[in-house]
Amino acid sequence: MTTIVGDWRRKVIVTDSQYSDTDTNTKYFDEKCSSIPGGWFAGAGHFGDCEKVLQYLRTNRKTPPKLKNNDNEFMILTDEGIEVSNDGVEWEPVRNFMAIGSGAMAAEVCMRMGLSAEEAVKWACDVDAKSHEPIKTYNL
Repeated sequence: MTTIVGDWRRKVIVTDSQYSDTDTNTKYFDEKCSSIPGGWFAGAGHFGDCEKVLQYLRTNRKTPPKLKNNDNEFMILTDEGIEVSNDGVEWEPVRNFMAIGSGAMAAEVCMRMGLSAEEAVKWACDVDAKSHEPIKTYNL
């Protein structure tokens, strides 16, 4: 899946770059964060579902999209803060930091130990088979 960390104190989202396609047993590397009006969006889970939520946020539609899978997690960063959601696309505010994706637990531990979001994602890449460098940082 991925490792994504949002740190509201620094107003950043940090991601790994590996995409894993379990259907074809392949992986590739690309950006995992996209601009939305007023901030950034990142998603962990099914690529098609992440794209649906991204388009929903970019076009200000009233009805959330119907998603195929139930193992997605999403994060947005705006001037108001960080918000996270899952398949219901119901956003909950985060007041400090949050990690999502398959490397989330490792990254959360690192953040609680006082490491930066970049260091947390780097450590998660070392222990999570579905996360890999290069690490990308997105600022407001």
